[in-house]
Formats: sequence, structure tokens, C-alpha cells
Amino acid sequence: MAAVACNSSRHHFRLAKLLLAGLLLGLGLAKAEVRFDVFPGFANKARNSEWFPVTFEIENDGPTFDGVIELQPGFSESQLIRYTVELPTNTRKRLTIPVFSTSSHRIHARLFSGRNVVAEQKNMEMDHVPWYVSLLGSVSGQQASGPVFPRTSFKNDHQRKTNAPRVAHLQSDIFPDNPVALHNLSALYLNSARAINLRPEQADAISVWVRGGGHLILGIDQPVDVTGTPWLTELVKARFGQMQNMMLGGTIRAWLSEASYPIKGDDGTFTSSDIAAVPFQLVGGSPLLKHDGHTVTARANRGFGQVTLLGFNPEREPVKSWDNRPWLWAGLAEIDAAWFTSETPPRGYGRQHVDGLYGLMLDSRQVSKLPVVWLILLLVAYLVIIGPVDRIWLKRINKQMLTWLTFPAYVLFFSLLIYYIGYQLRAGQLEINEAHIVDVLPGKENTLRGRSYASIYSPSNKDYPIGGSLAAGAFRAENAGFSGSGMAPLVVGMSPGKLDVQARVPIWTSRMFSTEWIEGGKANVQAELTQPTEGSYQVKFRNGLDKPIVDAALVVDNKMAEADGIDVAPGADGSIRLDTRTAEYAEGVVNVESGVIKRSIQARNRAFGNTEQGRLEPVLRHFICGSMPGALELDHSETISRNVNHFDSSGGIDISGLIGRGGAVLFLLVNDHAPIPSTGLFETKLGQARTLYRIPLELPNTE
Repeated sequence: MAAVACNSSRHHFRLAKLLLAGLLLGLGLAKAEVRFDVFPGFANKARNSEWFPVTFEIENDGPTFDGVIELQPGFSESQLIRYTVELPTNTRKRLTIPVFSTSSHRIHARLFSGRNVVAEQKNMEMDHVPWYVSLLGSVSGQQASGPVFPRTSFKNDHQRKTNAPRVAHLQSDIFPDNPVALHNLSALYLNSARAINLRPEQADAISVWVRGGGHLILGIDQPVDVTGTPWLTELVKARFGQMQNMMLGGTIRAWLSEASYPIKGDDGTFTSSDIAAVPFQLVGGSPLLKHDGHTVTARANRGFGQVTLLGFNPEREPVKSWDNRPWLWAGLAEIDAAWFTSETPPRGYGRQHVDGLYGLMLDSRQVSKLPVVWLILLLVAYLVIIGPVDRIWLKRINKQMLTWLTFPAYVLFFSLLIYYIGYQLRAGQLEINEAHIVDVLPGKENTLRGRSYASIYSPSNKDYPIGGSLAAGAFRAENAGFSGSGMAPLVVGMSPGKLDVQARVPIWTSRMFSTEWIEGGKANVQAELTQPTEGSYQVKFRNGLDKPIVDAALVVDNKMAEADGIDVAPGADGSIRLDTRTAEYAEGVVNVESGVIKRSIQARNRAFGNTEQGRLEPVLRHFICGSMPGALELDHSETISRNVNHFDSSGGIDISGLIGRGGAVLFLLVNDHAPIPSTGLFETKLGQARTLYRIPLELPNTE
């Protein structure tokens, strides 16, 4: 019997080992059936304080499951993104998640099936580029012949590494398909031979990004690449001649020399060599290079952005082997020569984000701050009472031992007093104030590119649902720098066309969030710019909204005219006239407000002080300042060694580039109106919504 029992035990033990081995093998095979590739940033590069893409390629050869991608920056718990994706059997999916860049240099990504981790990528390192440093994306024919920048001349290796303009060489198959994420790029070089192979969603992303403020540098391999590709034809708007050989070397050298780039040597071979080029006419374009009266390189505004068109392929000889090729790319990317020749880098500290300006206008007015003088008086009174006053009156009644009772009583009294003061200053009702900055982007079909700021005031510690059904949506908290540290983390749920966020707001405080979105369709505001007489412009617009337009401004060629006291009812027409001889400079108007805005943001970030100093009224001029943070310079210095105390921005909200290039923009302000449903998915009786429509206008007779 003992032998039989022993054999039975051995049999069960072997069976258990086989089952365990089979289970482990099965798990290993299950993991092997899912390929999870993650590509952060642009070739692992991303500018700080801006959106960047994390592209995923997932291949599932196993059973169908509903996956959840969990994405989190390393060394930070400020935000956790969860993206829900269906993964049927034998499918491969590519998708892009826009992520807002912070100071973290690593990110973690995991793929879940239920509670089980199917695959993960840990500690993926990124090169985080300062916001004010250029990052050029490149989809070139061959990486070796693509863009390259000159070396900087800063004094030490750390300065050169940190402040050197970067080139990110990108593969077309994993190029991002979300225009929000493309705003991380300062410019994008695209070889026309690669452009024709982009997927429709990638092409749409580039088109929306350009019209929303991006800069596309398009190199022509063959004119048919553009004329045979509908999205390029619509975006570029060029008429081409015949491809021919031209000696462009001298013309290129002269253009770079005029921009103060330190061109080397004589380059006799380059200047005497033929370059295959095609002359063209670019609608609304300004020529950069001309040969024998024919334009071969030009630049034109498209919406809020611009297109630089090269009539030749810069990746071919003789440009490919030209010693001064890096300076050509610096010129095309519009990087000042001083950035490479100066030994003193810009000082990047003391910067502020334009989010603070919107917070000044949106934060709840229910909250008041305790003035510093009153805080000092309260502290002095406390010290006097627990010290000399307590000692003197107890000594007079000869009851010094009562200090064991009086001292706790003083502490309790002042604690209750401070709580009462805080309650009177900060207690209120749940409130949400929203500002929608909406760009009406031109094209075959109008596209609305929006950024919805929402400031929530909370009477208690609570998580609030935020989001909605938004195409190409993305979500972030206010970029408040060091003043925003310590805030509760965000959990951002995403799925195609939908955002579902849980955001904690601490008791008696306001916290601001930003939602990025893109919607196609008919715009309810339409405008047309004309030039009745030389030196004057007039814009006529129709209000197709459900609320009246209460204020408007027109900017043309950096001159601004404001329509005071207008009230254009729904369905009615309005107009503004601008005389360039008497109108104010738009950048000057914004720059005058710089000091006030900076001091107000600093006051807003203080726990104590003057309440009114930390607020700005939500009027059109302040919204225009928020649209032109590039003009909010505080030192008026143009050199590379300037103290960089100006404002960062994100998501293409800064349109000062178009205004500086002489473009035209119409600003329309509408109160109690929102272009999308509220991003706050909760009930509240208090709150306001304002919308600023920004419409880029084509200048008359621009062909």
C-alpha cells in the first residue's frame, strides 16, 4: 500500500510539473503573439512645454482582446494616460497619442488586457529640447542627404548640447497622424517623393498643422509629385514650369550672405555646377531665390502657417556635398545666424507660459487673498498675546501656572480665527469658467482648430469629470512651472474621438485645464478682406452664431484697428476699416501690456497679496495678447545673449509669426457662447463661456 501511495504521489507531482510548464509556455506564447512597439517624440526628441507624439504599432496574432495602453512620464505622477483600443486577431494597428511635454526625460508604456500586462516598454529616454530652441522634422529621401545644422559656438559642451538646434529624421510609415502632436516641431522638411506615399490621415495632419501655424519646407523632386497629389496641390497652390538645369550656386550664396550667415570659401565648383530645378509661381508667395527672372524658391502664408517651396531637390548633387549646406538649412528653417556664431547662450530661466494669462481672466472671482499687511498684523498680534500680554496679566493676578491653560486657548482661538478668515475669503459655490480659442482654418473644407481653457473653482476636495466627444482631442493641466508643482495627478482616459478625464481640484482653489480639439465642417463666421483704397483695408463679416459678436479687431501688415462698442446680432453683418497710416502697430499694442501681464501672473501665483493684481478682465485686447505671446517680450533685445524672459506657448496658439510676416487676421469675441459642449461634465449654476474666433484672411490681389 505504501508503495502504491508513493507511486501515486509521484504521478501527481509529475502531472503538476507538466501543467505548470504548459502554463508557463502558454503565457510565453501569449506574450509572443502581441508585438508592442513604441516610438516617443520625433526620433526621441521633443521640445518642452509643447505637445509631442507617442506613436504605437501593435500587432496581435493571438486571440481578440480589448487593450488599454497606459502611458506615464518617468519621474512624474502628474498625469496618467489610458487609451482604449480594440485588437482583433491578426491585425496591426498604428496610432498616435499626443502627450504634453514636461521636464521628464523618460516615459513608460504598458499594454493591458484586463488587469494583465501583455507588453511594456520601460524608461524610454528622450532628448527634451528647450522650448525656444528649433526642432526641424525631416522626412527626406535618404537620411544621410537630409537636413543638417551648423555647430553652435557656445562655450562648453553642456551649453552646446542643450541649446543646439536639432534635426529629427523621421520615417514616413510611423509619421504622426495627429496634428496636435505636430506642434512640437518648429518646421518640417518634406521631400515630395516621400509626400506622395503618406497615408491620408498623415496628409490631413500636416495640412491642418500648417494652416494652424506650422511651417512646411517642401523640396521638389518632380513637379508631378505635387500636381498629382490632391492634398499637396490644395495646400501649396503653385503653377510649375519645365524642369531645367540652372546654375543656382551663386544665387544661394548671395541669399545666405545677405542673412549674415558666415559662408565659407569660394565654392567655385558649387557656383559653376548645374542644379536641376523647376521655376514656379506660388499663390501669395514672396520669392527667396530667383534665377534669370524665374522664381525657384518662395515662401507663402497658408492660414496661420507658411509653406516654403524649393524648386529643386536639396538632397541631390551638387547641394548634397556642398560644404555650406548646413547654412542653407539654417536659412530655410529661419534660424538667426547669431544662434550659431554667439559664444553666449540665451538664459532660459524666468520664463512664463501664456496659460497664466488665460488663468488671470478665467479664475473665479469668489476667491480673495489675505493682504500681506494683514497677515503680518495677525502674526504680530499672535506673538504679542502669547508672549508679553499673557505674562503680564497672569503675573498681576498671581496665577502664572494658568499659562498651561491660556496658551492652548490662544492657539485654539487663533486657529479658529484663521479658519474663519480663510472661509470668508475663499468659500463659495462650484464654478466653471471657459474660454475657447477657435481658429477658422481655410481650405477645401473649413476646419475648426480649438483650444478650450476651463478654470474650475471647487468648494471641496473632489474629482470632476471633464471631456467629451472630440476629434483629435488631447487634454492637459495648466502649464504653471514650479508654481504648479504638488497638484493632484490627472487620469486621462482616451479612445477614438472621446476624452474621459478625472481631475482633482483642491478645496477653495481654482485649477485650470486645457482641451485641444479639431472639428471639420462649415464655419458659422465668414469674412472677406478688401482694399477700397491704397493704404486702407476693410473686412466684412457675417455672424452665423447663436449669440451677438460684442467686440472685433482687424490686424493687417502688423497694424491693428479695433471696433469699439459693436454689437452684431446673429444673422447680421459687421465691418471694420483699417487705415495703415494711422493705425497702431499690433506688436506694439501687445508689448505695452507685457509688464502688467507679467506682474499679474506673479501676483496670481502668490498665496497672499492684492487680489485685484492677480486678475485681468476678459476683454478682447487681453485675448489678443494671449494670441501673440511672441510679442510679449520684456527686454526688447534682439541678440542671442538676451535674458529670455518671454512667454512660451503651445498648440499653435501663438499667431505672432503670421502677423510679423504681414498677414491679416480678424478677431471676433462672443460672450455666453461655446463652439462645443462644455468640457466640464458636471452640473453647476455658476460659470461663463467666452469664445474668441481667429480668422486668417487672404490679402487682396496676392497672386
